[in-house]
Amino acid sequence: MSGTKRTLGRCATVIACLIPLAGAPMAGNPALAATVERAPWGMTPEGERAETLTLSTENARLTLSTYGARMVSLQLPDREGHSSDVLVFPKDPATLAGFWVMAGASVGRFANRIANGAFPLDGRIYQVDRNLGPNTLHGGVKGFDNRMWQAKAVADGVEFHYVSADGEMGFPGTMDVRVTYRLLQQDGQTVVAIDYAATTDKPTVVNLTNHAFFNLAGAGQPLDGQAITLAADRYTPTSPDAIPDGSIVPVDGTRFDLRHATGLDAILKTGGMDQNFVLPTPGSVAPSLAAPVATVTDSASGRVMRVYTTEPGLQFYLPAKPPALNGTPAPGFSLETQHFPDSPNHPAFPSTILRPGQTFQSTTRYVFTIGR
Repeated sequence: MSGTKRTLGRCATVIACLIPLAGAPMAGNPALAATVERAPWGMTPEGERAETLTLSTENARLTLSTYGARMVSLQLPDREGHSSDVLVFPKDPATLAGFWVMAGASVGRFANRIANGAFPLDGRIYQVDRNLGPNTLHGGVKGFDNRMWQAKAVADGVEFHYVSADGEMGFPGTMDVRVTYRLLQQDGQTVVAIDYAATTDKPTVVNLTNHAFFNLAGAGQPLDGQAITLAADRYTPTSPDAIPDGSIVPVDGTRFDLRHATGLDAILKTGGMDQNFVLPTPGSVAPSLAAPVATVTDSASGRVMRVYTTEPGLQFYLPAKPPALNGTPAPGFSLETQHFPDSPNHPAFPSTILRPGQTFQSTTRYVFTIGR
C-alpha cells in the first residue's frame, strides 16, 4: 500500500479511507445484481454528444451520464409500490444552464467555495477560475460537472474516468480521477454507492462530491412532510458570501441544530439553508461509520434516505427559492459529502492537499428504504 494513506473512523485528511459502510449490503441475503443499459442522451450545451448508462435492479433504476459523471434519474418505489423519480433534474442535456449544470454531477476539482479564488500551497499562491463573484465555486466555470467523462461497466455499476490537465481552471498538477457508481439491492434496501479516487503528478488540492438534488416525494412535488436529521454537533460559520471564517462551533442554540428530526418546511420558513456541517469523529456523537450522518424521511411516500460517508463534512443545501425547471419552481435539497469549504486557506481544517504518490479515496452511500 505504498503511497496510499488509510485511516480509521471518520477520515480527517484528504487521503480518505475506503471501507465498507453500514447500511450498504454486506451481509444477509445475496444482493441483486444490477444490469447496465447504454444509450444516446443528446447534445450538451457545448455541442458534445452525451450518453446515459442506466443501472436497473428489481425495484430501482439509476440513470447516469457521461456528461459530468452525473446522476440523471433515480426511480424508487413508494410504500404502495409506485415508482417516482426522486432526483430533480432536466431531461434534455441541451437545456442545462446555471444551477442545473451542477445538479447530480461529480463536482471538482474543488467542491464548494475557495475565497477570492486563491490558495497557498508549498510557498506559492495559486489563482484559480473565479465564477461566483470574487470567489470560486465547485472548481470554476468549467469544472468537472460540465466535462465529458469516459465510462465503462463494472460489477453492479459504472466507472467514470477523467484526466484533468495541469493548469485546468488554474489548479496545479495533472489529476487522474475515477468516480464509480453502484446500484445494490438487498434486504429491503436500495443502495446508491459512490466511490471516488484521484492521483496527481504535482502537489495540488482536491475536494470531490456529488451535487444530487433530491425530493423524496418525487420531482415536482412539494417538500411538505419531509424531515431531516443530521448527526452533527458542530458547524463552520461563514461570512454573508458563505466563506467559512475558520472557526468550528457547536450547533447548540442555533438554527443549525438538526440533531432531531426537523421539517424541511420549517427550515424553509427561516430562509432555507446552505451550510457545511462538521460530521462526528470517533468518541463524538457517532463513534464509527456504522451510523448515518443524515436521515431524510417523507411521510407521504414512506421513503427514507440515509447517508453514510468517509468525508468529514456535509453541505446541506435547501434553497428558500427553488430553482426553476421548465419555468416551474422545482423544490429539492442536496446533501453533499465533502471536505470543508475553503479548506486550503484554513490550516486548522482537515487537509485537502494531494501529493504525487498518494491516492485520494472517498466513499459515500445513499441508502433508501420504506418506512412504516
